Amino acid sequence: MRQLTILGLATLATLAIGCSQPEAPVRPEPPLLQVLSPDRGTMQPDLATIEVRGTVAPSPDSGAVITRVEVNGTAARLDAQGNWSATVTLASGANLLRTTATDALGHTASDTRGVVTGDLRPLDTVIENALAAGLSAQAFDKLGDTAATLVEQSDLGAFVAPYNPVIAKGLTNGEEDCLFGKVSVKPGLDVAAAYLSLVPTGSGLALDAELVGLDIPLHTRYAAACINGQTDIRITAQRARIRGALAITVKAGRFDVKLLDPSVTFTGFDVQASGVPGAVIDLLDLDQEIAKTLAWAVERFLAPMVDKALAGVEVGNQDVSLLGQTLRVGVTPAGVAFDARGAEVVLDAALTVQGANARFVSTENQVPPGRGDAGVALAVADDTLNQLLAGFWARGGFDRVLEQHLGMFDAVRLDAMLPPVVSAGADGELRLVLPDLMVELRTQGQMMVRLAMNVEARLKGEPAASTYAARITLELPTMKADILENVMGIPDTELEKLFPGAIASTIDTFAPLLGAVPLPAVYGIVVSDLRMGGSAGYVTVSASIH
Repeated sequence: MRQLTILGLATLATLAIGCSQPEAPVRPEPPLLQVLSPDRGTMQPDLATIEVRGTVAPSPDSGAVITRVEVNGTAARLDAQGNWSATVTLASGANLLRTTATDALGHTASDTRGVVTGDLRPLDTVIENALAAGLSAQAFDKLGDTAATLVEQSDLGAFVAPYNPVIAKGLTNGEEDCLFGKVSVKPGLDVAAAYLSLVPTGSGLALDAELVGLDIPLHTRYAAACINGQTDIRITAQRARIRGALAITVKAGRFDVKLLDPSVTFTGFDVQASGVPGAVIDLLDLDQEIAKTLAWAVERFLAPMVDKALAGVEVGNQDVSLLGQTLRVGVTPAGVAFDARGAEVVLDAALTVQGANARFVSTENQVPPGRGDAGVALAVADDTLNQLLAGFWARGGFDRVLEQHLGMFDAVRLDAMLPPVVSAGADGELRLVLPDLMVELRTQGQMMVRLAMNVEARLKGEPAASTYAARITLELPTMKADILENVMGIPDTELEKLFPGAIASTIDTFAPLLGAVPLPAVYGIVVSDLRMGGSAGYVTVSASIH
């Protein structure tokens, strides 16, 4: 079998194949190599080794004796009848078996095919430690600045209004009595400026917030000596300082943010409550109760911001329409840990294509990489990518006919016998392998050339449209193509010019899938010096904070 190797996509075809072109030089005929086992498209769990076997014969035009057959560099056993076999070691993931036969004149024939093995799990498996995020102390400092800006810009009255009344005193079993007071916040609650500090500690975040120029319009309903009344009152303060500890844990698959032991102090506190009986004023204890309300409001205001910063993605289940399929993205917080340098978070996830029924390659005992010295560090497990790619493959997402003009051909038919698989190489970086992709080059609906392609590419990252996020993409791939049928006898040299265009179509097909992986984005934080890598089965992104 004749095999062609093309590096990258930069050599996309620019020449059409036609009768006016000069004839290509005739290449020496290679040995006649046939691989009988394993079949293309082999996917089997937990294979440590595999026997590759087949036949080989001298080229009819040279008759040169076959001197050697190798599979992935391992010499095969070759008998006088041309039967050969070799046992090779397999790794978890997509393995490419490259068989090469060489004759006495140095002519070679090759065959490349894929085998997917390892721990094959159902597509609806929830992946533990699927996503990870590490935030430095500097990141929380920036988050505090963002929160302070939002406090200044937000309608705090509307934020508090759903929880009115914020003060209720003198009730008996929840019912109003002869001496009671209920206070609600009116629209218009405002602060002139806000300053907010979040400092990581061993147990969470130390909070120190200062609200300047506080103006709180209120409405009260009351009774004194069983005589009911109601009126507006107003509280102002030059400053309100709120300090406490934000304890952050994971409960029932959610982040739980609680402000513990809050301390609230006022400067220039003033109550304008003319017409309210003194007994009601004493009952309401406004300075203490408003202090509690402010502490509670700050906790409620910060909790979703801290959630977003820690998770970096939306928690829960979301359905996304992607390339004609429905992708369900489910993310659940699994753990969070703090120290004085920052926080590290892990999340479980499942990326399932609805209606898909297959298995994906899972890596055992994944441990997310640590934060290190980066301002922000993010990681996505290869299991997460493989679950998504296998689901899309199972729904026939890679099997399609693409209209594309490649010389005399007007369409490319793709048939993926195996799912794309992401796994770590010897250098720790992650690569994507698309094994046993059957490709037909067609003219007016008729197959002219049939190929078996095996594609490899390293994963890389680049900034996404958002200034604080990244997305996963691919480097230029390496491709090996076996010509299985060539109806018109087109010279290999001319076909070689067309294959990159065919594989470009394939890469373009599933590139949006990689972009759909929920690589955590740090809420409200702009990063720079984006660095992409791989570590222990994770795609990693580290960045400085701008």
